[in-house]
Amino acid sequence: MYFKLAIQNVKKSFKDYMIYFLTLAFSICLFYSFNSFQAQQAVMELSQGQADIIDSVMLIMKILSVFVAIVLGFLVIYANNFLIKRRKKELGLYTLLGMPKNHISRILVYETFIVGLVSLIVGLLSGFFLSQLLTVITANLFEANLNYSFIFSLDAMLLTIIAFALIFLVIMIFNTLILNRYKLIDLIHAGQKNETLKIKNIYISILLFIVSLLILGYTYHYALSLGINALVHLNIIAPLGILGTVLFFMSLAGFLLRFVQSSKSLYYRKLNMFVLRQVNASINSNFLSMSIVCIMLLFSIGALATGSNLNRTINNTLLYATPYDYTYSAYIDPEHPMYAEDFTHMSEQLKLNPKDIKEEAFVHEYCSDITTKTYQKQIEALLGEPDSSFYEQSIEVIPLSEFNKLRKQYDLEPIRLKNDECYFFTSIEMLKELIDEIIAKEKELTLYGKPLRISNTDYELINLGTSSNTGTAALAVVVNDDAIPKGTPLYSVYWNVTLADSVDIQGFDDYMSTKINAYQYHQAQEVNNQPVSYSSVTSEHVKENSKGLAVIMTYIGIYLGLIFLMASAVILALQQLSQASDNKQRYLILNKLGAEKRMVNQSILFQLSIYFFMPLLLAVVHSIVGIQVVNSIVVAFGRSDLFIASLFTGGIILLIYGAYFFITYIGYKSILSKR
Repeated sequence: MYFKLAIQNVKKSFKDYMIYFLTLAFSICLFYSFNSFQAQQAVMELSQGQADIIDSVMLIMKILSVFVAIVLGFLVIYANNFLIKRRKKELGLYTLLGMPKNHISRILVYETFIVGLVSLIVGLLSGFFLSQLLTVITANLFEANLNYSFIFSLDAMLLTIIAFALIFLVIMIFNTLILNRYKLIDLIHAGQKNETLKIKNIYISILLFIVSLLILGYTYHYALSLGINALVHLNIIAPLGILGTVLFFMSLAGFLLRFVQSSKSLYYRKLNMFVLRQVNASINSNFLSMSIVCIMLLFSIGALATGSNLNRTINNTLLYATPYDYTYSAYIDPEHPMYAEDFTHMSEQLKLNPKDIKEEAFVHEYCSDITTKTYQKQIEALLGEPDSSFYEQSIEVIPLSEFNKLRKQYDLEPIRLKNDECYFFTSIEMLKELIDEIIAKEKELTLYGKPLRISNTDYELINLGTSSNTGTAALAVVVNDDAIPKGTPLYSVYWNVTLADSVDIQGFDDYMSTKINAYQYHQAQEVNNQPVSYSSVTSEHVKENSKGLAVIMTYIGIYLGLIFLMASAVILALQQLSQASDNKQRYLILNKLGAEKRMVNQSILFQLSIYFFMPLLLAVVHSIVGIQVVNSIVVAFGRSDLFIASLFTGGIILLIYGAYFFITYIGYKSILSKR
């Protein structure tokens, strides 16, 4: 009997359960999809390195899913609490008719089980189809061949079932406890409590509002002034931002209504008087949750925009980072200098097959007699205060002939320099603003005791060789070959190789590893045991790792961004639907006073728009500052494009946030129309 009653209750209250059901199903869909990566390997042709990256993604997603499950658990409990609140009178009627509370609890348990089971089935089916799309996207990101067939992850399904079974178990216990706590009079008279203003004095409200704007303004300025160092000072920035946000919403209810009342034409237009009082009361009672929603929306926007932006940035940087198939480099300790002739014997020592190499080129970076301390003022103005060791670094000097070979590899025209000229550049995107400032204001520099005029007003970002780093030259100067004194110690050396088409890059790298080990041993024995740091890298290795990082960051950003976005929308939706129940009598009075249905619907739409989009607008302002700060770190991976990332983020918000807004609007009208 009780199970049949539970089924009837779910059918009867289907519209009430819509937000709850949608949230559960969408959560399960995301949870399954983002935990099914391991199964994707079965239909993709991946290298061992790419397969290892997929395993890493899977491990990260499992760790994240613990956090996500906790967030979703709180969210589902919050949604469930809304349903209990909506049905207090119904539960009170059961009690009044003599039904024991343990029997009422049994009905709630059955209802939770039914809704949970249906949500689980729908969510898993949706997740199954979404995971197919993720498989195609993953293969596209890796540029891997796809032998497409439907894939199903048993592990992901079991993990999803276990996680949500635990959540439903907690909900069942929660419902039993909360029902036992309520007295009959509380259930019968639910929804008859009026809200009072938290801050009654309008002048205190205005003062707090101004204080909140000052705090937020200072936080924005402080974060932007720190640039890349802002993340180190999050212990200051985050609390200030949270405090400013809470004060903003707390003070708003204290003067918003009075402020609008000063404009008679606006206040008395249509049902604005009623709507604004509703909004004012809503902000007053929910200012803390609105602050939390605003902060969650900030995280959501930041995660979605940064994840998609970093993916595009890394992919756009790959061509720039891999000019050669293979690069072998040596970094020399400045206190133990090494000379060019010691390194160029390497190709003779290795005894390579000349048919394997289409082209090879050496790039020598020489130490100079000036350091980065020469430009300390510009560095500190643009980058803050770096570590003191940064000022001990020598400005790197590159011969013109070798630099022009690099430019040819990038399909760039060679440059020409007069005897008294030099060319200033960097290969690190983060330092571009610094170099631009130097070449704009500093007309010359003194190198090896000779004044040289900086000839360029612009430059291209050029890597000195294939590298997993996004830049190989920090502050570098190109000069004519004969401007470098004989015997000048080396800073670093790059041996760049373009292989013949028939040569397998990975096989060449494996072959070189054994040869290089022998060569390094020779260097240690024959060249005065000088400390030299050697490394080698292939273009395939760089592309594989870069695309792996792009995949990881993209999926982490989308996963967390969607969860926070959904959580924000659900909290706002449930609060408004709950208030629709509480305010039903007020709308009935409006109807009796002659308010048209169309006018009432417009007032509902206006009210929900203010309530939904006020925290979103403040979150967008927060995110503009936050994304700029994060972007100062993203440029470490190359030149970024925030426009595409912003369009992607805006589309996701419009789809999910807009869907919850629309469902809330439909649900609000449905609650008011019930007799």
